[in-house]
Amino acid sequence: MNAPSAIRARLLAALLVVCGGGAHALGADITYENFKTPDAVDWVQLCGTWDNDHQGVYRVIHAEQFAQSFLYVQWMKRDAEGSLQAAHTVSIAELDNDHAEIGLSELTCRATPRGIVVTAKASSGHDDKLRRVTIEVGPRPGQYLFRAQRTR
Repeated sequence: MNAPSAIRARLLAALLVVCGGGAHALGADITYENFKTPDAVDWVQLCGTWDNDHQGVYRVIHAEQFAQSFLYVQWMKRDAEGSLQAAHTVSIAELDNDHAEIGLSELTCRATPRGIVVTAKASSGHDDKLRRVTIEVGPRPGQYLFRAQRTR
């Protein structure tokens, strides 16, 4: 399937989800599996350590689809061969919904004693307000706190 046909197919599938009988008003949650192709992922950052022995690392993944940002955090561990493998993946629910229409820019990640803090500038497709997004992640797998502050 060529690129324009693939895009049309994705748009049609998204419309069917939104307009279909199983759709809900807030849109569909988009899982990390939708972004396993490298063309959708535009930012990956290893940041900080986790686990009692501090051998695990956090990986933050930003993907973009339909002019909207999607953000995922993974708790990574080394396997027996020394390769990093995802032990746990969490979708940032406040962003990873196909109705959120939030675009992130100026992403940063910094390690803290209890996990990591991800910050970004966020613009909304629903209004012209600009926000600062802060996501505190960890220490337990799946644990995060999302905060958005209006900047204008």
